[in-house]
Amino acid sequence: MNQDTSILDELRAMAVFAMVVRSGSFAAAARTLGLSRAVVSHHVRTLEIKLGVPLAQRSTRSFSLTPAGEAFRVHCERLLEEASDGLRGMELLRSEPRGEVRLTCSHHFGHKRILPALLTFRRRYPAIRLHVAMGDANVDLVQKGIELAVRAGPLPDSDMVAQLLVREATMLCASPAYLRRHGTPKTVADLTQQRWVVYPPGQRAVTVHTEGRSIEVPVQGDVVTDSAASRLAFVLAGEGIARLPAYDAATPLAAGELVRLVPEVETTPLEIFLLHSKRIGPSARLLRDFLLTTARELGR
Repeated sequence: MNQDTSILDELRAMAVFAMVVRSGSFAAAARTLGLSRAVVSHHVRTLEIKLGVPLAQRSTRSFSLTPAGEAFRVHCERLLEEASDGLRGMELLRSEPRGEVRLTCSHHFGHKRILPALLTFRRRYPAIRLHVAMGDANVDLVQKGIELAVRAGPLPDSDMVAQLLVREATMLCASPAYLRRHGTPKTVADLTQQRWVVYPPGQRAVTVHTEGRSIEVPVQGDVVTDSAASRLAFVLAGEGIARLPAYDAATPLAAGELVRLVPEVETTPLEIFLLHSKRIGPSARLLRDFLLTTARELGR
């Protein structure tokens, strides 16, 4: 028996064991699955041999899980749930997808990248209702009943699943007006003497990478904002320098409204993640997969 066949047999046995646990007995699981009780018992016994521990205590009248069975059932039930969710998702695709999805994202990045994707999604799946909340504050997804969130990293520890959506290059920029007043920094040391537009509030330093070294440049300035859109506006107005993502900097740089500072150094890319709970509904799963598969377009 080759390895692939063995894995398929083990997955089948795990699904059968999960159904035994869900049904409460070998006989009930056999009826649900359309199998004989002997076949169901064989699958569970095969797992026990593979794992080297008993999973259940059974007799003609009773059934109970051993400690090992109790621990293992979590994985088997998750397998069964994922398979069921996948089948429901395919059923959703066969017919016109319907449902409702609640999504939150930052106001600035949302307008720049997420909103165009959502408009395309709506044209493709017009029967799915979207509730979109845009704001820079991190909200409690569970409390607000939100299934998907688009957020910048690094992310705090969480029970949420975080999938990388976009990795965006960043660069240090200032307006020509600012540079006329304060001079153009030529080195990393010069950056420490500049006035910054501080975003987010509480930012204390920006990391730059040069010649194989990472250097923390202290950040100080007279303008502090909790809005990425405001940061860009203040930089364009000559109020300070900032580390900007490429999607903000590209057009003003091409138009001469911004100047890239110390271009020989690199700054840490901005990573945007898609967050969701471990279990989400079929409509949310459809939007999640759509955003992930079109992520390359988000950066253009």
